Amino acid sequence: MALDAPEPPGDAAALANELTTEGVVVLPEPLPAPFVAELRSAFLHLIERYDTGTDPNRGTRRHQMYLPFEPPFSEPTLWGDSLVLAIVERVLGPDAECTYYGSDTPFPGSEHQPVHQDGGPLFPEWEPRPPPYCIALNVPLVDVGRDDGPLEWFDGVERPDDDAVPNRFTGPAGTMLLRDSRVWHRGSPNVGSGPRPMLALLYTRPWYRFPLDRPLIDRRVVASLPEPGPRLFRAADLVGRERSAGDLPRLGREPS
Repeated sequence: MALDAPEPPGDAAALANELTTEGVVVLPEPLPAPFVAELRSAFLHLIERYDTGTDPNRGTRRHQMYLPFEPPFSEPTLWGDSLVLAIVERVLGPDAECTYYGSDTPFPGSEHQPVHQDGGPLFPEWEPRPPPYCIALNVPLVDVGRDDGPLEWFDGVERPDDDAVPNRFTGPAGTMLLRDSRVWHRGSPNVGSGPRPMLALLYTRPWYRFPLDRPLIDRRVVASLPEPGPRLFRAADLVGRERSAGDLPRLGREPS
């Protein structure tokens, strides 16, 4: 079952190969600036309310928060970027799903996270490395420099040495990074002047389930999405009601 996205500009095959071999690829073009501004405005309104009323759940001054599946976060421009989907199909196959819809936001005063993987080896006792089974899409909503708490990752999928030098995900707002969930990474301290919001979506093979909650979406909304939305979100936690005006997106629980 193919993802119904038009062939995007650029060499999707080469980018998919880079993702498969290197574990990380930064896409050549960011999301449209007006759309990123809309996402940022909506997101900061939500996360600032949480920061004042909820304890951080990913370390000092750092929040993981699920995204509400409503505009602007539900727009296909975010989950259905044609280049992203073309790469996802090449790496994960034609039946990929979007099984996580969340965010990571360090505020000033946050600290280094422990180095970790979002998904470990499926068969630790097996020496050959299987192909990727889960790909994260990260999209910062503000310009990110070294002082703003950028995501740091280490080359390869093996646990890095203590003295390994990380790569830093810096760049303009809306830059899109795809990474194999087995890549070791961490959040870095935010010593800037404001929060560093970054959206995080996971695309997975259909048999894999990430150990955090699936997207919570009204079933009527899923049915109304343009293709390939209904197929991408077929494993979502479907509910039979619209979110009420007073509802807020859920904070993330710690993985078990």
